[in-house]
Amino acid sequence: MYRSILLATAASLTLISPSQAQDSASEDDPTWRQDTIIVTGQQGAYSAETAGVARTSTPLSEIPQSIQVITPTLLKEQEASTLSEALLNVSGVVPSQPSEIVLANPVVRGFEAEIYVDGLIGYGDTAVIDPASLVTVERIEVAKGPTSVLFGGGTGAPVGGLINVVTKTPQAEAFTRVGLRAGSFATLAPNIDINLPIGERAGFRLPAEYISSEDFIDEVEIERITLAPSFGFAPTDQTDVLLRIGYNRVEQLEYAGLPSEVADLPGVDPFQFTGAADAPNTEIENLTVHGTVEHRFTDALSGTFQLRRFESSFREFATSPFLAFFPIEGTSAPIIKGQLPVDTIEWTADASLAAELETGAISHTILAGVTWDDTNYQGGTGFDFTPIGVYDYIIETPELNFGAVPAVTNNLESDYKTLALYAQNQMSFGERFHVLLGGRYSQYELTEIEGGQGTDETFDQFDPRIGATLEVTDSVSLFAGWATGSRLSLFFASADGSAPELETSESFEAGLKFNAEAFGLSGTIAGFQITRENVPTPDPATFITSIQTGEQESSGVELDLVWEPTSQVSVLFSTAFTDSEVTADTTIPVGDAIPRVPDQSGRIAARYRFDGALEGLGAGLGLTWASEADITLPNSFQSDDYAVFDAQVSYEWDRYRLGLNVQNLTDEEYFLPYQYFAQAVVRPGAPLAAFVTLSADF
Repeated sequence: MYRSILLATAASLTLISPSQAQDSASEDDPTWRQDTIIVTGQQGAYSAETAGVARTSTPLSEIPQSIQVITPTLLKEQEASTLSEALLNVSGVVPSQPSEIVLANPVVRGFEAEIYVDGLIGYGDTAVIDPASLVTVERIEVAKGPTSVLFGGGTGAPVGGLINVVTKTPQAEAFTRVGLRAGSFATLAPNIDINLPIGERAGFRLPAEYISSEDFIDEVEIERITLAPSFGFAPTDQTDVLLRIGYNRVEQLEYAGLPSEVADLPGVDPFQFTGAADAPNTEIENLTVHGTVEHRFTDALSGTFQLRRFESSFREFATSPFLAFFPIEGTSAPIIKGQLPVDTIEWTADASLAAELETGAISHTILAGVTWDDTNYQGGTGFDFTPIGVYDYIIETPELNFGAVPAVTNNLESDYKTLALYAQNQMSFGERFHVLLGGRYSQYELTEIEGGQGTDETFDQFDPRIGATLEVTDSVSLFAGWATGSRLSLFFASADGSAPELETSESFEAGLKFNAEAFGLSGTIAGFQITRENVPTPDPATFITSIQTGEQESSGVELDLVWEPTSQVSVLFSTAFTDSEVTADTTIPVGDAIPRVPDQSGRIAARYRFDGALEGLGAGLGLTWASEADITLPNSFQSDDYAVFDAQVSYEWDRYRLGLNVQNLTDEEYFLPYQYFAQAVVRPGAPLAAFVTLSADF
């Protein structure tokens, strides 16, 4: 009884009911398949049929959408420590760099994606909530394509897709896991994971990590703290309650990037810090409280209510070139200083009912609900355009001093509310043909006050979704889906004070899913096309105000494949071919490529687990690659293509595990597009580095 209750409680973190919600694969299970656990009353029951972001128990083979799940086993065996490292395994995803998260989200199918935490949007459309550690993370789900009906968020629908970070929750068995990660760049990261059952119907869990490290950029030091306690209990056999608290704090010296036009010049040290090293550290502090109540009225009817409060304090201090006003002269540029303080409070609620019924020969899985979001954002910018000095990227430059913090001169207060009604019906006509129909009505309220002038706008929008799946055989299915989406242009600040229009999108995808268990082969092939209108981008004339550029389009083909012929071998292969460009605009040339999106990218990773006398030993090798990518709009410079190898070795015995992760095996020198106030800057890729992990279970 206890196991069933606790697992059901843990499963309520997803979005619907225990029969519909999923916990991830056991860390002890040697598989990279995109499997999830369906709560059936027994711990360790596996199924490849569902995923949490589907929000129902409908098998993945019946859903007209590409959904990828990064399992706990894959995270552990690849020794992934950041969200960016984990997302490399999914096709069509361009991760944000850890130092970039406050200004840019990961990219999915050519457009910035929203990051959700435990099924709810995390702070509008920014990645401030990017987890500082994966120690608190159970699994990561990536839903591509049409997601607008079920996931509208506080600002509106995701465009290219969404990333759902699922945190750890109480389990049935008591355990304590103590770990340590150490290695290059003076990295020292102790962590702990405590799970404590309480009586017959409750449990408590606390994963936590402290990270102290340097960066491969000189002078940069990083400190991160992450805590994610959770408490679950079942007051009755039909009701589950789950409370989660998430706290993270990040502190580091801000790095503004390296101007693209000097990055490849002889004599340039790509790892040199290019500003004032005495600048105050950028600080991010987030606190989240998330409650879920789930009740099963009958075997076929259940309801879920979720409420979350998110509070964030963000203080950015930086020294950087400002290329719009002070272009590169020779090999040097003037350096200015600035600050960006932001305080945010967000309330989010979601209530839904799920029902399963039959009308004649047609079976239905119906989901209907309401979402409410209220966010208050108070921020500002303060730049001192009197340079603190001139930095030469080749010749040794005298030390720059930050001096006094410049005053905030551009204040912005934004309050935005979203109220949305959604409904979806997944219908099965027989065993092999499935149709999905859904719609979402959204009302957006946007109030912004900037410099004593304000915007008060209300928008109403209906977004439909349709899709169909045909199971050709027991292991192969064809699918197609279409949806529209809408979202606010949050933080839109035009030079002339005009109000933003509602951004709209249209998404189409079609493809093939397969799961040939006899050969250990599973995966998804998908083609897609996404069109965005009224797109907000930084104004190239000012770099700190916004314009709505008109229309952008992204299309391409993706492949995600896992081959596991035996329990000893796992091979992952993912690749994407993406064409993303501006298709209509008044200021940016039509045909310019969308920044940060390579035409071709991919990853291949393999793992071998020894048996016999070497049982407990495992070894893996990976290769990640990407073609050139543009850095800004309008296009000016491109980052180079690259190919980077990584390797992992681990050994498990008794209660212990020892792991080694080597990154950039060949010490490849390369640069990545870097989002820093729309400037043409890059950040060097990480050099050769090695990290050791040690953990013990008690």
